[in-house]
Amino acid sequence: MNAPLSFNQQLSLLDERIEKSWADILENSRLVKAIREGEVSRALYAIYMIETFHYTAHNARNQGLVGVRHADNPVYAKFCFEHAAQEVGHEKMALHDVMSLGLKHEVFDIPSALPETEVLIAYLYWISFTGNPLQRLGYSYWAENAYQFITPLINRLSETLELKPAQLTFFVAHSDIDIEHFNEIKLMLQRTCKRQDDWDAVATVMETSLRLTGNMLEAVYEQYEAWQNGLAPRYDFLHALDSQ
Repeated sequence: MNAPLSFNQQLSLLDERIEKSWADILENSRLVKAIREGEVSRALYAIYMIETFHYTAHNARNQGLVGVRHADNPVYAKFCFEHAAQEVGHEKMALHDVMSLGLKHEVFDIPSALPETEVLIAYLYWISFTGNPLQRLGYSYWAENAYQFITPLINRLSETLELKPAQLTFFVAHSDIDIEHFNEIKLMLQRTCKRQDDWDAVATVMETSLRLTGNMLEAVYEQYEAWQNGLAPRYDFLHALDSQ
């Protein structure tokens, strides 16, 4: 019988899977390619941040749902509720960044979430409501540790579009908050994951939610192409950015 893996070994396995998933996304995403090559526009950034607004609005809710389901474990329930409270309203930063691009005086309705974004949102509710309650830590594990992968993209985006920190509030705020959160998540994994089944559930949700996010990035770029060709009237208001 094989000896149980140590905590550090389990984290190493999670990190290996994250690195592989991120490598696939960063290599194949047309959105990432546009950013890297300096071909990103304010409209493309706006479409991405609109989707960020949508899925972020649900993070506090599905995190809180996990705490309700796992109330018999006060350590984990407290963690879930505290993190849910800290996430409340973060979608407003994403919306602020969209408006700051040059839309403050425009009147429009925020387009509904793209189907790929809705799939991500629905998946996070599903894994928060069913299965191993610890598994949502897999989503948090990569999401709170994403900056090592995306910081070069944010810097390139800021440089190309000549964005000020006040137009990147969502990313600027999270770059500081997420360092502390990631350490808390690792501590929670150490305190709660007692069986290999727990680690397997965490790893599955981690990889699945990251790849669903990759699907959302591709959908954003597809919508941008459609908008450029006059085939996405839902984003007609973004033409106000043409002169920006």
